[in-house]
Amino acid sequence: MKENEVVEAIRERRSVYSFTDEDVSDEELETILEAGRWAPSYANLQPWKFIVIEDEEIKEEMYEIARSVTIFRGGIKNAPKLIAVAVNSAEDPRHFIEAGAVATQNMALAAQSLGAASYWVGVFDLNEERGSAEQRARKALDLPDDYRLIALMPIGKSEQKVTKERKDLEEIVVHDRFE
Repeated sequence: MKENEVVEAIRERRSVYSFTDEDVSDEELETILEAGRWAPSYANLQPWKFIVIEDEEIKEEMYEIARSVTIFRGGIKNAPKLIAVAVNSAEDPRHFIEAGAVATQNMALAAQSLGAASYWVGVFDLNEERGSAEQRARKALDLPDDYRLIALMPIGKSEQKVTKERKDLEEIVVHDRFE
């Protein structure tokens, strides 16, 4: 397999739940957000908004809200930056979930390539249930009704080294038809 910087960032990216006190620079943050901006979207609609959260009270609120969707929420409080990925579901009613997901992944890969770390807290609630983590976070962030919240993504410098293996390609690739 031919190696390149993109594949290297993909292979090395891991979910990191604990961060050092070192901040993410404005330049690094801008690069990460730029990667989200260049994510593909249906008909190039770019239906996303990225909310950069640095306020400790809002991070604390997001931490409490995330309690209902993950045990891995500590990084929400101790990461210097938290990005909320919101998408306009009215603008792109058929593909807004994918648009938000791919923008989140692009930003995670950009963070990795810069020596930063992140993880994805999926708060999106398919059924939009009353009182869901998504609904509570949308309210806390004052999102307009047309916007859905796909993910919260803490970003910082990793306090831990995470390694994991992947299945061999032979286990997951089939050709022409599922066998």
